[in-house]
Amino acid sequence: MKIVCVGALLLASTSTDSLCAAGQPDSHPMPPVILISIDTLRADHVGAYAYKRVATPNIDAFATGGTVFENIECQTPLTLPSHTSLLTSTYPFANGIQENAEMIPPGAVTLANVLKSNGYKTAAFVSSVFLEREMGLDQGFDTYDSPFNFAAFSPVSGEMFFGGAPDASYVARERREGALTVHAALRWLAANRGWPVFVFVHLFELHTPYTVPEREGISRYDAQLELEDEIVGRLKTALTQSGWWDKSLTVLFSDHGEGLGDHGEQSHGYFIYESTLHVPLIFHWPAGHSGPPQRARQTGGLIDVAPTILEFLHVPAPALFAGASLFAAGQRAVYSESLHTHDSFGWAPLRSVRVGNYKYIEAPKAELYDLEKDPTERSNIVLTNPGTARALRAQLEKLLASHAPRRVTAPAGSTTPETEKLLASLGYLGRGPQGRGTSAGADPKDRLAEFHLYEKAIDQVADRHLDAAVVLLKQVLAQDATNTLARRDLASCYLDMHDYAKARVNFQQVVRVAAEDYPSQFGLGIAAKHLGLVDEAHTHLEVACRLAPQATQCRHELDTLPQKSKSLPQ
Repeated sequence: MKIVCVGALLLASTSTDSLCAAGQPDSHPMPPVILISIDTLRADHVGAYAYKRVATPNIDAFATGGTVFENIECQTPLTLPSHTSLLTSTYPFANGIQENAEMIPPGAVTLANVLKSNGYKTAAFVSSVFLEREMGLDQGFDTYDSPFNFAAFSPVSGEMFFGGAPDASYVARERREGALTVHAALRWLAANRGWPVFVFVHLFELHTPYTVPEREGISRYDAQLELEDEIVGRLKTALTQSGWWDKSLTVLFSDHGEGLGDHGEQSHGYFIYESTLHVPLIFHWPAGHSGPPQRARQTGGLIDVAPTILEFLHVPAPALFAGASLFAAGQRAVYSESLHTHDSFGWAPLRSVRVGNYKYIEAPKAELYDLEKDPTERSNIVLTNPGTARALRAQLEKLLASHAPRRVTAPAGSTTPETEKLLASLGYLGRGPQGRGTSAGADPKDRLAEFHLYEKAIDQVADRHLDAAVVLLKQVLAQDATNTLARRDLASCYLDMHDYAKARVNFQQVVRVAAEDYPSQFGLGIAAKHLGLVDEAHTHLEVACRLAPQATQCRHELDTLPQKSKSLPQ
């Protein structure tokens, strides 16, 4: 068989008793690379970044013999798009993955691809449905351990929906405990000792809902962080005891932060302030490696992580990578975005660029901050510094133009030409959603109260208080009748309450502007079925099944419908 003997980088025919096959690469092997993602971790809540309210000793331990990068921004504060930007070193607007429920197209060039082509065995172990295999982030990984199987997706809301029959213990769950993820990763490492390996470990404890109660003087987020730090500690101890720690390049980072009430945002994805963009990034170097500083202040993005790893390994970065090594000289423009409120509610997208200490946010009401003097972004200086704002806006436009996608990436669940023709004939492809390139729409800053009202409604839905949820969702729609996501959630409430006529009317309004939304097409089909509208039920369930071909629930509903009525002869 063919085996890559890394170090010599010689591809040669060899028998199973060779040094490589025996787990003994040549005397100058490329080091193992271990990438650890702590989902939803704010940089300013980590001890290595001067946080004092709780201790994070195990995370901080990565800084001993490592480099703490102090000014790193994620490119978008959502799990799948952020990890995609990191692993492909491309911008969200260029790779097309700007929501959690969008599929990465085949042929993406990932860090795993590059390392695999250079002789590494590659494996990923993920703790959230947002990174499940179906989303396409498994490209380049020999092993992709993702015990989830959500068969349907909605780019409108960035949600996954369970639509299939369970075939694994976690198939209908949204997360896996970090301890189990770590255990799976350690088992794989033990089975691949002696090989150059690239391992990606994703932990999800810090993402809501939390499992640890609030303690006196300590927020639930910080209490949850202490639990996550313990899990990281168990991983580090096992790596140390098994000999991986000293010989590996180990990189710890977060995909995005958490609002925690800053600027009125509790979670993430709504705004692009530092509370959700500023993330920790710590490189722990193999034992004996010297040269990099203990702390690095230059600005950079997660998009720069893969090129930095490849530079350390002396492996050329692919031409498609848009990032650069974090040790490269010169000041860089760091781009970030969020289109979540645009995609879900039709409001304006948010885009930012940071150069040095200055950060500009492009919005209907533009913002400019000096992060050195105003790290929490409380004083918008765009009116008093128009020259700086113009210069940064020009940088933003240049960056967007220079990395524009060469082709349009179809979102998850895009309709086929046949589906589009069918929907158009039924009047369901009217004005359509606004294009992603437009800056039209309300400023999210001006719609925060409406968003909080929507969040309250969703909390009521989660608690199954559907009557209360309906009241709140109607209040949202009274303020903005075009709010697609609120309309869909109202229709879903009516469906659960068996008020099929009201469910149908509201789902119809949604699919007129979001024909590719699986839950709306499915819900409309179910409502029509219960109203005895068999032909209409067939139409929308057929569309839903095309959008989510793995959703056995949809196929079952379609197969059990009475046959369509036959057309009368002319």
